[in-house]
Amino acid sequence: MSSIHVLDKSVYELIAAGEVIDRPSSAIKEMVENSIDAGATNIVVEIKNGGKVYIRITDNGCGISREDLPLAFVRHATSKIESKDDLSEIMTLGFRGEALASVCAVAKVEVMSKVKGEQLGCRYVIEGSVETALEPVGCPDGTTIIVRDLFYNIPARQKFMKKDVTEANNIAAVIQKLALSHPEISFKFIRDNKVEFVTSGDGKLLSCIYTLLGRDFYESCIPVDYQYQSIKVTGYITKPLSAKINRMSQNFFVNSRYIKTSTCAFALDEAYKDRIMVGKFPGCVLNITVNSDFIDVNYHPTKLEVKFADESLIYSAIIFAVKNALMISDSPEEIKSDNLKSFRFSKEDIKYIPTTLYSADRDKDSEQLTLNSSLSDSLKDDTADEIKIPKKRVIVTLQESVQDCLRDYVPTNVDVESSKDKSNNQSSGFKYLNQKSFEKKLSADEPDDVVPEITVIGEVFKTYIIAQCGLDIILIDKHAAHERLIYERIRNQIQDMDMQYLVSPAHLTLSYEAYDVLLNNPQAVKHLGLEIKFLYEPVVSVTAVPLIADNISPEDIVFRLADCLLQGKKNEGMELFDDLYHSIACKAAIKANSDTDKIELQRLCDLVTADDLRYCPHGRPILVKLTKREIEKMFRRIV
Repeated sequence: MSSIHVLDKSVYELIAAGEVIDRPSSAIKEMVENSIDAGATNIVVEIKNGGKVYIRITDNGCGISREDLPLAFVRHATSKIESKDDLSEIMTLGFRGEALASVCAVAKVEVMSKVKGEQLGCRYVIEGSVETALEPVGCPDGTTIIVRDLFYNIPARQKFMKKDVTEANNIAAVIQKLALSHPEISFKFIRDNKVEFVTSGDGKLLSCIYTLLGRDFYESCIPVDYQYQSIKVTGYITKPLSAKINRMSQNFFVNSRYIKTSTCAFALDEAYKDRIMVGKFPGCVLNITVNSDFIDVNYHPTKLEVKFADESLIYSAIIFAVKNALMISDSPEEIKSDNLKSFRFSKEDIKYIPTTLYSADRDKDSEQLTLNSSLSDSLKDDTADEIKIPKKRVIVTLQESVQDCLRDYVPTNVDVESSKDKSNNQSSGFKYLNQKSFEKKLSADEPDDVVPEITVIGEVFKTYIIAQCGLDIILIDKHAAHERLIYERIRNQIQDMDMQYLVSPAHLTLSYEAYDVLLNNPQAVKHLGLEIKFLYEPVVSVTAVPLIADNISPEDIVFRLADCLLQGKKNEGMELFDDLYHSIACKAAIKANSDTDKIELQRLCDLVTADDLRYCPHGRPILVKLTKREIEKMFRRIV
């Protein structure tokens, strides 16, 4: 082992810089926080190539004097603390004096700064911690920092940089959080010579929310303003019906500093308990104001986490604040006539619509829709120029949709009628199970060489199918059975899902992380039957959705897919996005208490018994059986 020695300054400065600056977004975060601390009301951030080759940050803050400018780039030089006692009273974002020193250690930095009242400013150039210029220059009040060629002197770090668009999206997400925490400051973000967003700086948080998080988030906002002991909670939460399938819409701030906190997240969940669906999470932009001695902001190297003196007090404050807001402001959704628009088909479009959209062979008491005679007449009338059809996709009967679904599940080379008599070696779609798993389980009273047919007798509670299979009576949960069939169909298919185009594309505002992961995984998007157009970060337009998921909102599918990808799930054949497939299958399946033809029930039973399906994707049993012997014992026919 080598003898102990002190590292050279050029080496330990690079190591220390890596603790603070690990990618372009972290460099920008540190420098923008300094601009905020300098009292700026306007901050402009410009990047090129994901911040790898060019970063410019301009503010109108107090500026740095000529004497102090070189000192600002010395490690642990700061204007914000002087003694150890100051560490317990920190209210500024930056304070450790590491940011500028770390940036200049791994990049080529140029600074122009002018203090208000001075005639000239100062230009300072430093590359890899080595000064190259210090001279007077004409410039406006405030500070401009230009960073070029980040990590030019650390090739190993450059190797781990991500694509330009990914790094740029991370930067946008950081600026978004800073802008939400300081609505009184106008932030402008320029990406590759294009302005991506500008906040108004009018001090109104709702203005920032509309600009950064989108119209849907803005329209679902509920104000929060609550004082609990010494803790004040302010901001906005979203209505329960606007909940998402992940926590990416949750933004927590402590004393206007963005933090990641499980305490606040769990408290938010508790406050929405019994108001929100399982597996859904509300959005929020909440600022928690506490005394400086109540938190330790020096707890985490990047200051993304803080330590509270009393976690339970914060937990209670969030619960009471959110519950209070929900009780005051959460009201039922109002249906507006503006949303009840209709889509107009031309005469040429209409003549291709089948005139028998709905079955005529329904019982008079059936709740199934029937084709209106006036609609039939108008379809046949050549003089009719147009007719109003609901904007949503044309709805077919439950019978047709179920039959199509079930028909598609059967391989194309298998006759529908003969599928009842599938041989015991049929194992299509279950390639990871062995042959023994597919052997028929016959009743003890039946001969081994007879495969009993299943015959539907009826249905009870519009939910459970009653059928006879040999010497057994079988009860089948029709929703669970259909759900499993759909799940196996979409899970095991090799080709991409069939898609259906939307009459009106759905415009969604995603998080930058979700936008980026979808952009970088086009095959997963296509395989799921989605067509997404990436308009501009972080807004997408969904133009097509999976055909089988016509009753699931495009937003739900897109967010679930993004969540799966962000969790690191990859396309591995049958294991692709199981949770998402569960959701699609559940919502696309026949529902309990729905009217179902006996033909449909028979077809469903045939497929369930043919493939020996026993559980739905959520683990509930599909069928139970009662043997003839057990029935005879109940009636005391046998002992």
